[in-house]
Amino acid sequence: MKKKFIAAFAVVLSAAMLSGCSLFGAQQSTNAMGSYNFEEMRLVQLEEPAEGMDVAVFDTTEGTMTAVLYTEYAPNTISNFKKRAEEGFYNDKPFFAIQKGIYGITGASNDEGTEGLTEDGNFIPNECSVDLWPFKGALLGYSTNGTKNNEGYSDSRFFFAGAVEMTDDNMEELRGYTDTETSKQVIPEDLIAALRSRGSVAALAGNYTVFGQVISGFDTLDKILWRESDPNNMRPKEEVKILSVKLDTYSKDKYPVEEPTADKYVTAEELETAESNASSQAQSN
Repeated sequence: MKKKFIAAFAVVLSAAMLSGCSLFGAQQSTNAMGSYNFEEMRLVQLEEPAEGMDVAVFDTTEGTMTAVLYTEYAPNTISNFKKRAEEGFYNDKPFFAIQKGIYGITGASNDEGTEGLTEDGNFIPNECSVDLWPFKGALLGYSTNGTKNNEGYSDSRFFFAGAVEMTDDNMEELRGYTDTETSKQVIPEDLIAALRSRGSVAALAGNYTVFGQVISGFDTLDKILWRESDPNNMRPKEEVKILSVKLDTYSKDKYPVEEPTADKYVTAEELETAESNASSQAQSN
């Protein structure tokens, strides 16, 4: 069944050639979806945060975003993130790569974005879960540097996910994956609906640790993710930074939850154009 899970989400977004960036390369050999038990899935990002959950408040050059952290699901990833935040590592940290409307990556320890930081110098194995998905505003761990040698791991680098259009045909494709023995639909209807209604980058599923979710500041997220970037290296043409990260605990009175702006996404036509441009650029290099 592993190949079926991976193929299902690879078909949703034919993003293998987007900008030649490893983030949207072929589905990773370390993809975790083959181990998911969809019958036990609980879409925690759709639930109201629980009192006392870890929270990160991002002050950026474009405004403020607040995210809840899923420490229960990704303890090692979040431990490293919190230590880096506490020591001020993320202060004045630029986004070193932005794919317009789709993702923005930050948290590198060098200007090129090819290195990150951990407490012991070792990469952190992915902590993927069937309960957490790359919805719009999800925080995902990152460590790859243009090759496959870091697949399945992360460090101090992470990215905010945007959203790509999920068409009716995409949804039907997902519904078409069934268990070979029972003929039962494998991917639950509530997940398919959520990927569309909340906005998502479904191609990232199972490849990277989802460790947080933006709950407010989606206008700020859009300002960051929809910036123009250099197609050669994905660096934003105008610098955008995280100014500081403040750690706190969630309280309903202190941190109201916003509905994500799911109406702002990269359309299928825009994605096709981006793929075509990336292909042309790769052939000319």
